[in-house]
Amino acid sequence: MLTDLPDHERWNHSIAYQRELSELIPETARTALDVGCGEGLLARELVKRGLAVTALDTDAASIERARAQLSDGIDYRIADVMTEHLREHGFDVVTCVATLHHLDLDSGLRRLSELTAPGGTVLIVGLAQATWRELHWEAVAIAADVAARRRRQQWEHPSPTIWPPPHTYAQVREAATRIMPGSVYRRRALWRYTLTWTKPLDR
Repeated sequence: MLTDLPDHERWNHSIAYQRELSELIPETARTALDVGCGEGLLARELVKRGLAVTALDTDAASIERARAQLSDGIDYRIADVMTEHLREHGFDVVTCVATLHHLDLDSGLRRLSELTAPGGTVLIVGLAQATWRELHWEAVAIAADVAARRRRQQWEHPSPTIWPPPHTYAQVREAATRIMPGSVYRRRALWRYTLTWTKPLDR
């Protein structure tokens, strides 16, 4: 496993979809919140796109490593998204990569919704458990993983992890439908799902 690489060479299962979702950031966006920022890979990408970024992680070591790599334009905080005081009017973009499964599902989604400005965008890459009815997805994930590893080595981040995730894919989909009406949920290979949502202007 590789742990020390320049940003453009880093790859793992979450980064594969993180980079895809970053293309959905509106050109009009000016502010961003990165929840569970780890070493700051996505936060640095958001800054390159011209956004003022607040990046949170509860792991002090991860924030220290992030600050050591680049901090211009990024407000790194050792903080819990559920309790941290943040922008009163919300952020234009809220990102959450491989972090939602560290939170209570309903409370976490509601908090992300609250922190999003009206008309703003939520971008989530998440992990969840498959049920026995979804074993075919596990076969797809294994095949995709083997193919991906033939093309490039995986970057292993040193931030804390939780495995297995406490939520099932069905639970995530149901909660997102309730809490973020109109959100787009997609089950992905590589043991991931993505969730995107634009907050209505009247919320």
